[in-house]
Amino acid sequence: MSVAHRRASSAAADGVFCPRCGRRTDAILLAFNRQLEAHIVRALQTQTPQWKPAQGACPRCVLDAVTLTRQQRRAESMQHELQLPYPVYSRAERALLAMPYRMHAYPQFTGRGVVMAFLDSGFYPHPDLTKPYNRILTHVDATAREPVERPRFRRPALTSWHGLMTLCVAAGNGFLSEGKYRGIAYNTRLVLVKTGNRRGRAIHETDIYRALTWALEQQHHFNIRVVNLSVGGDFPSDGTLTKLDDLVEEASARGMTVVCAVGNDNAERVMPPASAPSALTVGGLDDGNSWERGRFRLYPSNYGRGGQNVSKPDVIAPARWVPAPMLPQTWVYNEGQYLWKLLHASDDELEKLLQTRKAENTFKKETLALPLEEIRATLRARMIEQKYIHAHYQHADGTSMAAPLVSAVAAQMLEANPTLTPAQIKSILRETAHPLEQFSRAPQGCGALNAAHAVARALRAPNGALANFPLSPQIHSDSIEFTYYDVKAQRVAAVGEWNGWRTHAHYLYERAPGVWHGVIPRPPRGRYAYKFLVERENQRLWRDDPENLDCIEDGLGGFYSWLNVKP
Repeated sequence: MSVAHRRASSAAADGVFCPRCGRRTDAILLAFNRQLEAHIVRALQTQTPQWKPAQGACPRCVLDAVTLTRQQRRAESMQHELQLPYPVYSRAERALLAMPYRMHAYPQFTGRGVVMAFLDSGFYPHPDLTKPYNRILTHVDATAREPVERPRFRRPALTSWHGLMTLCVAAGNGFLSEGKYRGIAYNTRLVLVKTGNRRGRAIHETDIYRALTWALEQQHHFNIRVVNLSVGGDFPSDGTLTKLDDLVEEASARGMTVVCAVGNDNAERVMPPASAPSALTVGGLDDGNSWERGRFRLYPSNYGRGGQNVSKPDVIAPARWVPAPMLPQTWVYNEGQYLWKLLHASDDELEKLLQTRKAENTFKKETLALPLEEIRATLRARMIEQKYIHAHYQHADGTSMAAPLVSAVAAQMLEANPTLTPAQIKSILRETAHPLEQFSRAPQGCGALNAAHAVARALRAPNGALANFPLSPQIHSDSIEFTYYDVKAQRVAAVGEWNGWRTHAHYLYERAPGVWHGVIPRPPRGRYAYKFLVERENQRLWRDDPENLDCIEDGLGGFYSWLNVKP
């Protein structure tokens, strides 16, 4: 873009006014705010009925609407009142929030270039993993004495649901939900190791040992950097290292970050491989389907002493209300699709569907004789019972789902800084975790996973791109420093309330490839919302500051960041 073109664009922007409140604003910002969430649109139209979403709104109007909707939220969940399968706190906001949003994940990193291995009871080549391109490098059956590659595993065995869910919680791209229920590390490549035995019974330590041995032998062939183990062994740790613990120690020493679920018995015991000292052991958090830490509670997971009397878990991560795909061609999947179709049908369509043979075979005659609204209530009750949240997805629970969330963040950290060792990753995750001060420390380890700051620390570790830059924002006596990382950006501007949301007033400058840094004069005392306007080739993005956890919703599925200037 030429200098003349930039000046012309800036002049044009200065002449634009918000169609709702009349404030001077920028045409770029109005364009961003034409896709606002439905509950924000309703809040904006409460006082200005003639305003239309297609007109857009200025950031101040959006912030006012967000504040209004937050004031209307209840302290306790309205899940049962609204007959939903998950907790919500307002009649206007009924969604199960995506995990990257709930965890405030660093959006620039998606595990690209990182290979993760999953050891679990079985897998399925789900579209969230294979479309638009297949990210599965290999599928190995380690249930026999000698593991063997089995590229054809499309037949959905009943043992495959658990592995499919853990895998997609970390690395699914949400293809069947149009990206809504994607994992944090949705660009990783995957090595899948079916773990167990031919008898089809519970997975034992010898089974896990055999599968992990194969992964260790193939480490360099596939460049495996992260191993997820949402499986547990036979006996609680007594402080001595088991054969499986020793293997985890070897894997860690050879450069593989091994992430283990601690278990869900709410008991003071830790089983191998979660007991291994070097394992990154994950307990459970109930985040209440919210990113607000005031709603966080502990999940009833295990804790205690592992090998060499090391305290476990290391961190906790969301273990409830975690969206994951259902295993296709199973009765659960078929029922979920059918109920979803019925519940979202119009009254006329529902009447016709309930007269079919399938409906007669599914429901009791007494149910089909009920009024439509009571039938809908019956459908909703069944969906709550079965945790159905979408035609293709359920919500899942357990530390089996918490562990892959940590594995995904580890993959982000390795994308940000490929030189990190497993010990560095574990140390960063422990040091950046948020302790839940109102709860006992033993079940939570160092606290709740802090996805954004873990990646920020990875960028600032030795060999990291931001090694010499402070966490953003940095407030000085006379200035404010911003740092932003995006290798695809061509221009970045800090845009905030301190200057009336002018998009061309405070540019950041590229100090190194992808490293954007800027300094603005310190504004007067106050609390200012801001975002970054990021320009890529033929694309403009409206981004929050991923390193600033003091934030508020932006009505677009993201956040505004807050800058607090004190005396």
